[in-house]
This record gives sequence, C-alpha cells and structure tokens, in this order.
Amino acid sequence: MSKTALRKELQEMTTDQLRAIILDAYDARTEFKDYFEFFLNPDVDRLLEKYRTKIVKEVYRTKWGKSKARVSVLKKAVKEFIGYRPGPEAVLDMLFLTLHLLGTAERYIDMGSTQIKYIKDLSGQIIEYSDNNQVASMAIERIGNMLHSGIYSNYFARVVGESIAR
Repeated sequence: MSKTALRKELQEMTTDQLRAIILDAYDARTEFKDYFEFFLNPDVDRLLEKYRTKIVKEVYRTKWGKSKARVSVLKKAVKEFIGYRPGPEAVLDMLFLTLHLLGTAERYIDMGSTQIKYIKDLSGQIIEYSDNNQVASMAIERIGNMLHSGIYSNYFARVVGESIAR
C-alpha cells in the first residue's frame, strides 16, 4: 500500500477507529511501541545509546583479525535511528559515532573493501545530510577535529578526506 492510499484510508476513519489502529500497532510490533514511546517521551540520549550498542556490536564482529561487520546491519541501524526524527544534531551524532567506531576499529581490525566503501559512503552522507539541514559548519569542524586527532590510521584519514573532498 502506498503512503497516498494509506492517507486516503486514514482520512475516512473515525477518531475511535484511528485510536484502535494505533493501540493495535503498539501491542503488535516492538518497532511501533519504541517509536510511540520516543514520540511521547523523546529521550535522544537513551535512543542514541541503544543504537550505539547495536553499532558497536556489529563493528567489532571479527574472525581472525578480519572484520565481519555487515554493512547492511550498520545501514539499517542508522536508518532506524534517523526514522525517529531526533533532530539534525542527534542524527549527526549518530553518523559521526558510526564513523568514529569504524575508524577506531580499522586501526586494529583488517577491514574489507565493503567496509571501506561504507566508510567512504558514510563520510559523504555526513556532508550531504549536514548541508541539507543547515549544520554544515558543525559537520566540517567535527570532521576536521576527527582527522587531526591522531587516533585514526593515516589510511582511514585519507579515505575520509578524499570522500568529503568530492
């Protein structure tokens, strides 16, 4: 069902019918329950910590020193976090957190081409998102601090630097 079709159906429902659907969705799916709980009591720090835990677990999946991080899982976690609409600063925090974790892991874990490509894509996503949400100066400053901090490998710094220079 398309969003337009759903909107049309919802407009034809009474307030009581809408309440019943929302309560049924709340009971039926954990994702709806989490969304409504955040909507009613937005605790961005708690939400950020929940997704940070998921991302840390995925980034540090290894086998014999090689990364087994699944980019699809990382992308899904970031997308879910953004879906809560916590605000541009919180989204940037999530994007930078993911990039930071990948960068620190890359120093000790052999990343494959898929993970390196995701680092490039994520760097570009940070620039694009920050530009679209009028927080580009904050993002550029954070990337600069990140690249000059000395905690990441030269390779990681070069990959990120080349990605944002495009």
